[in-house]
Amino acid sequence: MFDQSGIFIAACRHRFVLLACDMIRSGELAKYPLAIINKLLTVYGKTGACTYDIGCAFMKTLGNNLGFRLMVGAFHGHAHNRMCQRDWHPIEGEGREHVFSAPNALARVTRHTSTFHRHQTIEQHFAFWNDDKYANLSNFLWNHYREALKSIEILTVELSTIKLELSITDDDFPRYLEQERAYLRSLKQPPARDQFCIRYVEALDLTE
Repeated sequence: MFDQSGIFIAACRHRFVLLACDMIRSGELAKYPLAIINKLLTVYGKTGACTYDIGCAFMKTLGNNLGFRLMVGAFHGHAHNRMCQRDWHPIEGEGREHVFSAPNALARVTRHTSTFHRHQTIEQHFAFWNDDKYANLSNFLWNHYREALKSIEILTVELSTIKLELSITDDDFPRYLEQERAYLRSLKQPPARDQFCIRYVEALDLTE
């Protein structure tokens, strides 16, 4: 009864819950996203992508030969370093956080139920959640489409102004990104002077 410590889910960008699995006597271990991604690859093929809180690190576990792309949601990406942000979180990608904001109330009604009734309650909850999202899908798509058009309109003007003021072209942006990446890679070790200061302070500590 108390083996289940939570659930691990997959949701699409429209916040429909696609898959869910129990977490057994543990927190968020690698086996749960591996199982979810295996199912996604089986159903949808090997050309997909998804966001995951630690997608940058988990990609090493998943491997690069599956044709499957992982990203980090912008909310979690801000807690990662700049190099990670550069390469891993191009989109908002926090659909799961929206999904998990709703089923918190299930905890108190499923805590002492059998495994069957726990699964039944969670399944019914997410079935209603998906039906509700489907009923509002038109508004969801329209609102996001309208926001996208507005962003394109505003940012296009702003970007054109910036390019004119700085005398740059679209071809310069990829070069700037590569320069930033090279600079960040060079910062893996502190500057020589900082390393010397650190060793000096450590030596002072040893003499006390």
